[in-house]
Amino acid sequence: MRRAMKFAIGSLGVGVAVLGAKLLAARVSGSTALFSDALESLVNVASSGLALYALHIGAKPADREHNYGHAKAELLSAIATGAMILVAVGVILQRAALGLVHPVPLAPLSGGLGEGLAFNGAAGLLNLAWALTLRHVARREASPALAADAEHLISDVLTTAGALAALGGAGLLGWPLLDPLVALVIGAQAAWIGLRTVLSSISGLLDEAPPPEVTARVHELVRESASGAIEAHDFRMRQAGHSSFLEFHLVVPGEMTVTAAHAICDRIEAALKTEWPGLVITIHVEPEAKAKHEGVLV
Repeated sequence: MRRAMKFAIGSLGVGVAVLGAKLLAARVSGSTALFSDALESLVNVASSGLALYALHIGAKPADREHNYGHAKAELLSAIATGAMILVAVGVILQRAALGLVHPVPLAPLSGGLGEGLAFNGAAGLLNLAWALTLRHVARREASPALAADAEHLISDVLTTAGALAALGGAGLLGWPLLDPLVALVIGAQAAWIGLRTVLSSISGLLDEAPPPEVTARVHELVRESASGAIEAHDFRMRQAGHSSFLEFHLVVPGEMTVTAAHAICDRIEAALKTEWPGLVITIHVEPEAKAKHEGVLV
């Protein structure tokens, strides 16, 4: 089982535990803000389940129907997660608007509200620990699904912290309107996270080029490894989930044998895969008459 899948299963378990604690907090306190926070955690559970399924699909090897594999399933999962966040935002904002029009007195801080804040605080600490772990694993495994899950958890932690601070103050001061106002802030922040998740995943589906530093490193490794060739040009690279694809043209002397040209390609591929083990490389070999005098000059 891929390491990323193990953490996706862990996310699902943590999400269920956090959701249970936050639903209990919302019930004992009667707070709109704590209900909104619990609703966001419900989306966490759904997105974790979706991420697990996407990782399972994305791990499948290429086949006759999907020659480049199934890695983009993770990007689709991330987009679906962002969409679920936006749906939750709609419910949060509706509940907050009703609270502003018809304010409901808060339970006393020494009673239900205090108990609710305690349950929410424990859930927030668990979320924070798991979110930081998940973010680290997502970067190491190059997993958009886990990255989207981690970002949503970070958002959840921030909104939980804000809700705890504001509701604690509202309980002390006796200001019930702070409850729906905090819910509005939670909804606005969740909307931002949802939009950012959707837009970043769409970039991956559109085969966005890697950052300039990655392209520069590819050129450097090709230059160092292509001794005997003349130049390399027409580089194209894309990322699809945890898979990366690179293709370029390699110009060699016209009299060079196929065996010698193939040996150069092998050296280049070995150097690139040392840095990017999962990189899929396609090299088109051309005679020197096709040189463009641009790209990587060996």
